[in-house]
Amino acid sequence: MKNKLVLFNVIILTVAILAIFFSGLSVARDERFDEAKKEIVDVANIYAANYDENITENVPAHIRLTIVDATGVAIKDSQSADAIGVQHLDREEIQNALKGTPAVVTRYSDTLKKDMAYYAVKVNVGDSYVFVRAAIAVESVQGYVQKSIVVMVCVLIAVLVLSYFASVAVSNSILKPLKDVKNNLEAVKNDSYVPSIPSSSDKEINAILVEINDVSEKLRDSMRRESDDKQKLDYILDNISDGIVVLNKSGNIVSINKNACTVFGLKDVVGKNHTVLTADKGFSAHVADCLENGTSCDFEYASDGKFYMVSARALENEMEVLVLSDITAIKTSEKTRSEFFANASHELKTPLTAIKGFNDIIGLQTSEQETKALSEKIDKEVSRIIALLKDMLDLSELESQKDVNPEDVSLAQIAESVKESLAPVAAEKNVQISVDGDAIVRMEKEHTIELVKNLVENGVKYNRNGGYVKVTISSDASHTTLTVADDGIGIEDKHQQRIFERFYRVNKSRSRETGGTGLGLAIVKHVCTLYNADLSLTSKLGVGTTVTVAFRNNL
Repeated sequence: MKNKLVLFNVIILTVAILAIFFSGLSVARDERFDEAKKEIVDVANIYAANYDENITENVPAHIRLTIVDATGVAIKDSQSADAIGVQHLDREEIQNALKGTPAVVTRYSDTLKKDMAYYAVKVNVGDSYVFVRAAIAVESVQGYVQKSIVVMVCVLIAVLVLSYFASVAVSNSILKPLKDVKNNLEAVKNDSYVPSIPSSSDKEINAILVEINDVSEKLRDSMRRESDDKQKLDYILDNISDGIVVLNKSGNIVSINKNACTVFGLKDVVGKNHTVLTADKGFSAHVADCLENGTSCDFEYASDGKFYMVSARALENEMEVLVLSDITAIKTSEKTRSEFFANASHELKTPLTAIKGFNDIIGLQTSEQETKALSEKIDKEVSRIIALLKDMLDLSELESQKDVNPEDVSLAQIAESVKESLAPVAAEKNVQISVDGDAIVRMEKEHTIELVKNLVENGVKYNRNGGYVKVTISSDASHTTLTVADDGIGIEDKHQQRIFERFYRVNKSRSRETGGTGLGLAIVKHVCTLYNADLSLTSKLGVGTTVTVAFRNNL
């Protein structure tokens, strides 16, 4: 900026000086030429007034004096003898003098070989007359101008040099406050701000500096508050037991706390895409889906023998927050409990089967009605316990299973098979089971049977006399949906959040009457989790229940 100011000032001064120079030169030349005209007129008149025979002697060197007779022939010349005898009557200055209107005439002299200014006066001599003509070389005027040019150029150079240094000095005085402002703004950034002291003699600049000082102080205070708030937030985030990752709408990491870095075994990842966090495709797919649709979701993530519940939440500013909670202890507890159930079920199943067999023999061999009634009660309870043990074994197997061997399974075929197997129970309760639609899913067949059977069986058991259970199957580009709807007793709102928990019963006495184990819907939930299917339930007390399972076609 300084160089621009100096260059601008120098250019402006140069143009102004050149304009003055050439204007002055033109004026000086005109004045000099006017002086030369006046001089030659005065000289001619003086010599005419003092005309004598020796008039051409002792004439100044820069003046040429010529005497022309009445016939126009030059009879005397102060500078050139060759001019004597030359006819001059046709010369303009002679003609003007002859007419009585003398005037200065400028033209090239063939005798002297240069431009001359001429002026002639008619002088009466006796009965005749002569013309006294004075001339001066025009180059004398040009010489004066040339000498003036040299002086003017020197003045121009001197003025330009002075103007350069003056411009530098003025620019420095103007730019110094601006440099101070620049330095102070940089100091604000580095938290070392010191207010500028107005020292300029310019009131306007001082006023600007005062305003900038005020703005800089407010900016410094704001930056300090922001820095303090960030430090507090970082301290809080780093001391939270959960891992926290904040992503922008492009999926790039905006913030990540210490625990999240520990979970992923990374550091210095701010600004990078979320895909650098882990090579787990399921994790990346869930996060990408939430970012693309602006939705929230929960899913599990395992790394280095630890398990985490990841809660992805969409914010209003198009950002996504991932919260990773360590559920390893819960998973370990569930595994221990599952192993206990599995072992206990195995240990209990054999003696219970034997008891059931012995009880059947007693029932067949006895003739006493009281003994038969007791045998039937024992058989019912043992059958319920065996069913419970079977469900416990199935649930334990689902919880421990990580890999599946899926195949193409027709949901309609499975539903028809389940309908047939539950026909006696449905007939007993006068419940109609219908199947509508069909679609293919990639699952293990046994898992599909468990899923559909538990949903349909619940719909039948917890229904009213003359009710229905509708199985509807549909598919689109993204999902295959299985819906099981009934018009049974329904579920109160307060129970709906826990209905998929193991052993949770809305009405324990009714469940015991229907032979329910309390594990059917827990098995359904685990099958859905195993295949990453979305499970949802809607119900209204006294109206009925609808359970929907949506399988993702791209997984």
